[in-house]
Amino acid sequence: MKTETKAEVILMKCPEVQKIYGVRVEEWQGDWFRTWAFPVDVKKASHEGFDKNKIKGNLYPADEYNGCPYCKSVQFVQCSRCGKLSCWNNEERITCGWCGLTGDVSVTEDEINVKGGDY
Repeated sequence: MKTETKAEVILMKCPEVQKIYGVRVEEWQGDWFRTWAFPVDVKKASHEGFDKNKIKGNLYPADEYNGCPYCKSVQFVQCSRCGKLSCWNNEERITCGWCGLTGDVSVTEDEINVKGGDY
């Protein structure tokens, strides 16, 4: 019996170029894995409903994950204000690509809860 793969596309933003991109994520054994990233514009993302997708859990890069199509980062941070995801290149301080909040980066072991919203 074939098992269905649960997959979604979530949005991230590259603070270096201020552009959004889509990230295909798949759920494997209760965790989420980033499998592929691709450039997408706001109009297409909205038309496809990517801004409405929600995931909750751990979010790991799969071995084949290609990273941000702009800065090539495979790491991300989640903003404590807006909850959205931005690329991270090991900076100690970062400005959220979505809402502009600037702050120190802290590591957490908590699961993430990502949901779509305004661009």
